[in-house]
Amino acid sequence: MRKIFVLRPNSLLSSSNSTLRFGEDNTIVIPMAVVEELQRYHGKPEKVKIAKEILEYLEMFDAREITNHGVTQSNGSTLKIALNYSEEQVEMENISELDKRCLQVCLGLKKDNPSVRVILVSKNSTLRIKAKILGIEAENFRDDLFPSLPEQYSGRVEISVPSEKIDFLYEKHYLEPEDVPNSQDINWVTNMFIVGTDTNGVSKQSFLGRFDGQRIVPLQYQNYFPGVTPKNLGQKLLLECLMTSWEQAPLVIAKGGAGTGKTFCSLGVGLEKLGTEYEQILVATPSETIGQERLGFLPGDIREKVSPYLGGIRDNLKILIGNGKKKGKSETVKDGMYLKEEGDYYFEKGLIQIQPIGFLRGRTIVKTLFIIDETQNIDPSDIKSIVTRAAEGSKFVFLGDPSQVDNPKLSENYNGLVYLSEKMKGDPLCWQVTLSEKESVRSDLARIAATKL
Repeated sequence: MRKIFVLRPNSLLSSSNSTLRFGEDNTIVIPMAVVEELQRYHGKPEKVKIAKEILEYLEMFDAREITNHGVTQSNGSTLKIALNYSEEQVEMENISELDKRCLQVCLGLKKDNPSVRVILVSKNSTLRIKAKILGIEAENFRDDLFPSLPEQYSGRVEISVPSEKIDFLYEKHYLEPEDVPNSQDINWVTNMFIVGTDTNGVSKQSFLGRFDGQRIVPLQYQNYFPGVTPKNLGQKLLLECLMTSWEQAPLVIAKGGAGTGKTFCSLGVGLEKLGTEYEQILVATPSETIGQERLGFLPGDIREKVSPYLGGIRDNLKILIGNGKKKGKSETVKDGMYLKEEGDYYFEKGLIQIQPIGFLRGRTIVKTLFIIDETQNIDPSDIKSIVTRAAEGSKFVFLGDPSQVDNPKLSENYNGLVYLSEKMKGDPLCWQVTLSEKESVRSDLARIAATKL
């Protein structure tokens, strides 16, 4: 059935080709008030760029044609700019002129096309409710919505194979996907980790591997750094991602709840590789105003302004230094001062630097381990600007928990972490792993509180 979609600014700004994200038998309508809003848009740089590209795209068409009957787009759908329907009655309090015009256009289109579904596409949940009160169908822009939390890519799969196949893997250092029972039911994603056990469970054999795009190969690393020994399976897989060279794994994505060791492992491997593989460690975490941080009201320099958001990094650094330091029989106040001084040393020498995400534009990051924490609070539109900063010798590590989104504009299936994970899934340069709640190393109290409070 043919549909008419009416788009608002935020839906249009999802991508420069947002008008082409609908089927060939549909009509996409943009109220002129929305076009004017794009012209006035002065938000995030990436969104400003998209707004300009959309306006240039609309200007390509004949003005009379696109405002009268509409024009045919490259995918066969019809695109139209609506100038009329201002006579439609929308009696609602606290509604902006822009929202009123969008609702008027929807009501007018419903009258003119009684046999066609007219759908308002908006990210604004309040406006969607108001639309439904008026009898207008409304939905979110589905192109921005990724799988729900339980269905998101985890970066690993459990399989069972005959014991002789496990022996073959250890001897030949590979296993064909066809050797796995019911392999046709498995979605073989490049760099997906394989957790294998004996089919019969008699030999109690097991193995850890990775699908390299063609075959299952064993993990490369079994020996770990002092103080960075994995405490569970998830951390073993994460350390495989982190310890693999930047040439092979320049992009790492680790999802998991607090206490699963994402930041600890990342920082630990970075400290170990300082001076050899990396010249510095960059650390970033989003503030509430991601992409446009308003930090000027805080005292001090950039490091001091951003440091309140990086308490977790400092906590992990203190533990790592403590693990690597030869201690006496007991802790003393002097030992505590030693840890503080050692931690400050890395910052003062520039070996560890704080990088506000909003100030990345124009930078080229070379020979660096870049740890981006709390990625679930980054808008998807900012992710490209971050990843494209990478240069020779750098590894970018994105960490976060999709279930703990603090940015009110984002959700567990629409945020920078899930966007990056789903878009880069299967790319040979991207390694991913999700650490489960049962792999958390938090205290019993923290685990109980997470489920009961």
